[in-house]
Amino acid sequence: MESFSIPLNREDSDVAKQIYEVGLPRLLDLYARHDIKCTFYFTGMFAEQSPESVELVKEHGHEIGCHGYDHAPEKAFNMLSYEEQVNELKKAKRVIEEVAAGGIESFRAPMLRINEDTVRALETRKGN
Repeated sequence: MESFSIPLNREDSDVAKQIYEVGLPRLLDLYARHDIKCTFYFTGMFAEQSPESVELVKEHGHEIGCHGYDHAPEKAFNMLSYEEQVNELKKAKRVIEEVAAGGIESFRAPMLRINEDTVRALETRKGN
């Protein structure tokens, strides 16, 4: 989950509010009716903007995963060096685990863009 507005082509805090008030309740209700458990991937920035969304997902028994810290195109993992990826993962993991009150294991790269350093960066962050 990220608060990137496609129509505006930028981050928009109103998106986080809409997700919490409209999108998440609908999805969580649908999943509960069909006994479906899944992973919700949050950016660190979204977790900071809408910690109640992370808490709501966790209360419904779903896994919380990491979607990087920032969903901006220039922060796509294929654009970042190994060190930059480690720093982004460290920042995202710290924020998300604090809000989720527990460890996270799963990761989905923003825009599904990775490079040859991403797996190594993830392995480095796994222990921390």
